[in-house]
Amino acid sequence: MHEHYGHRKRIIEKLEGNFLLDHELLEILLFNAVPRRNTNDLAHRLLARFGSIPNVFSASFQELCEVDGVGESVAAYLCSLGKINKKFGEQKRKEFQSRYDMQKFCAYIMDKYGREETEVIDAYALDKTGKIFETRRFTCESLARVDVEPAELSQFLLAFRPAGLIMVHNHPTGEARASKQDDMMTRKAQMICSMQNILFCDHLIYGVNGIYSYYLDGKLVEISKRYSVQELAVKE
Repeated sequence: MHEHYGHRKRIIEKLEGNFLLDHELLEILLFNAVPRRNTNDLAHRLLARFGSIPNVFSASFQELCEVDGVGESVAAYLCSLGKINKKFGEQKRKEFQSRYDMQKFCAYIMDKYGREETEVIDAYALDKTGKIFETRRFTCESLARVDVEPAELSQFLLAFRPAGLIMVHNHPTGEARASKQDDMMTRKAQMICSMQNILFCDHLIYGVNGIYSYYLDGKLVEISKRYSVQELAVKE
Protein backbone atom coordinates (compact mmCIF):
# COMPACT_ATOMS: atom_id res chain seq x y z
CA MET A 1 0.00 0.00 0.00
CA HIS A 2 2.83 2.37 0.94
CA GLU A 3 4.65 1.60 -2.33
CA HIS A 4 1.53 2.38 -4.40
CA TYR A 5 0.98 5.60 -2.46
CA GLY A 6 4.53 6.78 -3.22
CA HIS A 7 4.11 6.00 -6.92
CA ARG A 8 0.77 7.83 -7.06
CA LYS A 9 2.25 10.85 -5.32
CA ARG A 10 5.16 11.01 -7.78
CA ILE A 11 2.97 10.72 -10.87
CA ILE A 12 0.51 13.36 -9.61
CA GLU A 13 3.44 15.76 -9.09
CA LYS A 14 4.17 15.43 -12.84
CA LEU A 15 0.80 16.97 -13.71
CA GLU A 16 2.08 20.53 -13.33
CA GLY A 17 4.84 20.03 -15.87
CA ASN A 18 2.70 18.57 -18.67
CA PHE A 19 5.20 15.71 -19.02
CA LEU A 20 2.75 12.83 -18.61
CA LEU A 21 2.50 10.02 -21.14
CA ASP A 22 -0.90 8.70 -22.22
CA HIS A 23 -0.76 5.66 -19.95
CA GLU A 24 0.16 7.89 -16.99
CA LEU A 25 -2.82 10.19 -17.61
CA LEU A 26 -5.09 7.17 -17.75
CA GLU A 27 -3.43 5.84 -14.62
CA ILE A 28 -4.34 8.99 -12.70
CA LEU A 29 -7.94 8.86 -13.93
CA LEU A 30 -8.17 5.29 -12.68
CA PHE A 31 -7.00 6.24 -9.17
CA ASN A 32 -10.58 7.18 -8.24
CA ALA A 33 -12.08 4.00 -9.70
CA VAL A 34 -9.40 1.67 -8.29
CA PRO A 35 -8.31 3.18 -4.96
CA ARG A 36 -6.33 0.22 -3.56
CA ARG A 37 -4.59 -1.26 -6.62
CA ASN A 38 -1.73 -0.40 -8.90
CA THR A 39 -3.43 1.08 -11.99
CA ASN A 40 -0.35 1.10 -14.23
CA ASP A 41 -0.91 -2.36 -15.71
CA LEU A 42 -4.63 -1.68 -16.17
CA ALA A 43 -3.90 1.58 -18.03
CA HIS A 44 -1.51 -0.26 -20.37
CA ARG A 45 -4.07 -3.01 -21.02
CA LEU A 46 -6.76 -0.48 -21.88
CA LEU A 47 -4.49 1.36 -24.30
CA ALA A 48 -3.34 -1.91 -25.85
CA ARG A 49 -6.97 -2.94 -26.40
CA PHE A 50 -8.36 0.39 -27.67
CA GLY A 51 -5.30 2.20 -29.00
CA SER A 52 -5.78 5.65 -27.44
CA ILE A 53 -7.46 7.51 -24.57
CA PRO A 54 -10.24 8.88 -26.85
CA ASN A 55 -10.95 5.32 -27.97
CA VAL A 56 -11.10 4.18 -24.35
CA PHE A 57 -13.68 6.90 -23.65
CA SER A 58 -15.75 5.98 -26.69
CA ALA A 59 -15.74 2.24 -25.95
CA SER A 60 -19.00 0.64 -24.86
CA PHE A 61 -19.65 -0.59 -21.34
CA GLN A 62 -19.51 -4.19 -22.54
CA GLU A 63 -16.25 -3.69 -24.45
CA LEU A 64 -14.62 -2.19 -21.36
CA CYS A 65 -15.79 -5.07 -19.17
CA GLU A 66 -14.01 -7.50 -21.51
CA VAL A 67 -10.61 -6.04 -20.55
CA ASP A 68 -8.88 -8.00 -17.79
CA GLY A 69 -9.14 -6.11 -14.50
CA VAL A 70 -12.02 -3.88 -15.57
CA GLY A 71 -15.13 -4.67 -13.58
CA GLU A 72 -18.53 -3.06 -13.85
CA SER A 73 -17.65 -0.13 -11.60
CA VAL A 74 -14.50 0.77 -13.57
CA ALA A 75 -16.35 0.36 -16.87
CA ALA A 76 -19.16 2.61 -15.63
CA TYR A 77 -16.61 5.20 -14.46
CA LEU A 78 -14.81 5.30 -17.84
CA CYS A 79 -18.10 5.35 -19.75
CA SER A 80 -19.34 8.32 -17.72
CA LEU A 81 -16.08 10.22 -18.33
CA GLY A 82 -16.46 9.57 -22.04
CA LYS A 83 -20.03 10.82 -22.10
CA ILE A 84 -19.11 13.95 -20.12
CA ASN A 85 -16.22 14.68 -22.48
CA LYS A 86 -18.45 14.19 -25.53
CA LYS A 87 -21.33 16.27 -24.18
CA PHE A 88 -19.32 19.31 -23.14
CA GLY A 89 -16.96 19.06 -26.09
CA GLU A 90 -19.94 19.24 -28.43
CA GLN A 91 -21.40 22.09 -26.39
CA LYS A 92 -18.21 24.13 -26.79
CA ARG A 93 -18.10 23.45 -30.53
CA LYS A 94 -21.72 24.59 -30.89
CA GLU A 95 -20.95 27.87 -29.09
CA PHE A 96 -18.19 28.78 -31.54
CA GLN A 97 -18.81 27.07 -34.86
CA SER A 98 -17.53 29.74 -37.21
CA ARG A 99 -14.79 32.33 -37.46
CA TYR A 100 -14.76 35.12 -34.90
CA ASP A 101 -17.39 37.72 -35.72
CA MET A 102 -17.54 40.85 -33.56
CA GLN A 103 -21.30 41.30 -33.78
CA LYS A 104 -22.12 37.68 -32.99
CA PHE A 105 -19.55 37.54 -30.20
CA CYS A 106 -20.99 40.68 -28.59
CA ALA A 107 -24.44 39.08 -28.63
CA TYR A 108 -22.89 36.05 -26.90
CA ILE A 109 -21.25 38.33 -24.32
CA MET A 110 -24.52 40.16 -23.59
CA ASP A 111 -26.21 36.84 -22.87
CA LYS A 112 -23.40 35.14 -20.95
CA TYR A 113 -22.06 38.00 -18.84
CA GLY A 114 -25.43 39.60 -18.24
CA ARG A 115 -26.12 36.68 -15.92
CA GLU A 116 -22.87 36.99 -13.96
CA GLU A 117 -23.20 38.47 -10.47
CA THR A 118 -19.47 38.78 -9.75
CA GLU A 119 -16.65 40.27 -11.77
CA VAL A 120 -14.75 37.66 -13.80
CA ILE A 121 -11.98 37.49 -16.40
CA ASP A 122 -12.15 35.02 -19.28
CA ALA A 123 -9.66 34.34 -22.07
CA TYR A 124 -10.72 33.04 -25.50
CA ALA A 125 -8.10 31.34 -27.67
CA LEU A 126 -8.37 31.61 -31.47
CA ASP A 127 -6.79 29.24 -33.99
CA LYS A 128 -5.17 30.27 -37.29
CA THR A 129 -8.55 30.36 -39.05
CA GLY A 130 -10.00 32.76 -36.46
CA LYS A 131 -12.17 30.19 -34.66
CA ILE A 132 -12.42 30.17 -30.87
CA PHE A 133 -11.32 26.71 -29.74
CA GLU A 134 -10.62 27.09 -26.01
CA THR A 135 -11.67 29.29 -23.10
CA ARG A 136 -10.31 29.74 -19.60
CA ARG A 137 -11.67 31.61 -16.59
CA PHE A 138 -8.92 33.11 -14.48
CA THR A 139 -10.65 34.97 -11.69
CA CYS A 140 -13.94 35.01 -9.86
CA GLU A 141 -13.31 36.79 -6.59
CA SER A 142 -15.44 39.81 -5.77
CA LEU A 143 -17.67 42.56 -7.03
CA ALA A 144 -14.91 45.10 -6.50
CA ARG A 145 -11.78 44.04 -8.40
CA VAL A 146 -10.24 41.16 -10.33
CA ASP A 147 -6.94 40.65 -12.10
CA VAL A 148 -5.06 37.93 -13.96
CA GLU A 149 -1.61 36.81 -12.93
CA PRO A 150 0.98 36.87 -15.75
CA ALA A 151 2.11 33.34 -14.88
CA GLU A 152 -1.45 32.01 -15.20
CA LEU A 153 -1.98 33.61 -18.59
CA SER A 154 1.44 32.44 -19.81
CA GLN A 155 0.66 28.86 -18.80
CA PHE A 156 -2.64 28.97 -20.67
CA LEU A 157 -0.97 30.28 -23.83
CA LEU A 158 1.86 27.75 -23.62
CA ALA A 159 -0.60 24.90 -23.14
CA PHE A 160 -2.83 25.71 -26.15
CA ARG A 161 -0.56 27.75 -28.47
CA PRO A 162 -3.33 29.93 -29.96
CA ALA A 163 -2.80 32.25 -32.91
CA GLY A 164 -4.85 34.96 -31.23
CA LEU A 165 -6.35 35.88 -27.87
CA ILE A 166 -9.45 37.79 -26.78
CA MET A 167 -10.00 38.78 -23.16
CA VAL A 168 -13.44 39.48 -21.74
CA HIS A 169 -14.43 40.71 -18.33
CA ASN A 170 -17.45 42.34 -16.81
CA HIS A 171 -18.55 45.19 -14.57
CA PRO A 172 -21.68 43.59 -13.04
CA THR A 173 -23.02 46.82 -11.55
CA GLY A 174 -20.95 49.39 -13.43
CA GLU A 175 -20.64 50.89 -16.89
CA ALA A 176 -18.72 49.34 -19.78
CA ARG A 177 -15.83 51.72 -19.40
CA ALA A 178 -12.09 51.05 -19.22
CA SER A 179 -10.58 51.87 -15.83
CA LYS A 180 -6.90 52.37 -15.00
CA GLN A 181 -6.89 48.82 -13.63
CA ASP A 182 -8.35 47.57 -16.92
CA ASP A 183 -5.65 49.45 -18.84
CA MET A 184 -2.94 47.81 -16.73
CA MET A 185 -4.45 44.38 -17.29
CA THR A 186 -4.59 45.00 -21.04
CA ARG A 187 -0.95 46.08 -21.13
CA LYS A 188 0.13 42.95 -19.26
CA ALA A 189 -1.85 40.69 -21.58
CA GLN A 190 -0.43 42.44 -24.65
CA MET A 191 3.15 42.08 -23.42
CA ILE A 192 2.69 38.39 -22.59
CA CYS A 193 1.12 37.72 -26.00
CA SER A 194 3.95 39.53 -27.78
CA MET A 195 6.50 37.37 -25.93
CA GLN A 196 4.86 34.26 -27.42
CA ASN A 197 4.18 35.77 -30.87
CA ILE A 198 0.41 35.66 -30.30
CA LEU A 199 -1.93 38.36 -31.61
CA PHE A 200 -3.83 40.07 -28.80
CA CYS A 201 -7.05 40.77 -30.68
CA ASP A 202 -9.22 42.62 -28.16
CA HIS A 203 -10.17 43.22 -24.55
CA LEU A 204 -13.95 43.52 -24.19
CA ILE A 205 -15.71 44.84 -21.10
CA TYR A 206 -19.37 44.10 -20.44
CA GLY A 207 -21.30 46.64 -18.36
CA VAL A 208 -24.86 47.65 -17.60
CA ASN A 209 -24.81 50.08 -20.54
CA GLY A 210 -23.34 47.76 -23.17
CA ILE A 211 -19.90 46.54 -24.26
CA TYR A 212 -16.62 48.44 -24.50
CA SER A 213 -13.92 47.30 -26.97
CA TYR A 214 -10.28 48.35 -26.68
CA TYR A 215 -9.87 47.51 -30.36
CA LEU A 216 -12.80 49.59 -31.62
CA ASP A 217 -11.81 52.48 -29.36
CA GLY A 218 -8.32 52.51 -30.87
CA LYS A 219 -6.59 52.04 -27.52
CA LEU A 220 -5.39 48.54 -28.35
CA VAL A 221 -3.35 49.80 -31.30
CA GLU A 222 -1.58 52.27 -29.03
CA ILE A 223 -1.01 49.67 -26.32
CA SER A 224 0.27 47.05 -28.77
CA LYS A 225 2.83 49.52 -30.12
CA ARG A 226 4.14 50.47 -26.70
CA TYR A 227 3.93 47.14 -24.89
CA SER A 228 5.58 44.50 -27.04
CA VAL A 229 8.87 42.67 -27.12
CA GLN A 230 9.46 43.92 -30.65
CA GLU A 231 9.08 47.56 -29.57
CA LEU A 232 11.51 47.11 -26.67
CA ALA A 233 14.04 45.48 -29.01
CA VAL A 234 13.86 48.45 -31.41
CA LYS A 235 14.44 50.93 -28.54
CA GLU A 236 17.53 49.03 -27.44
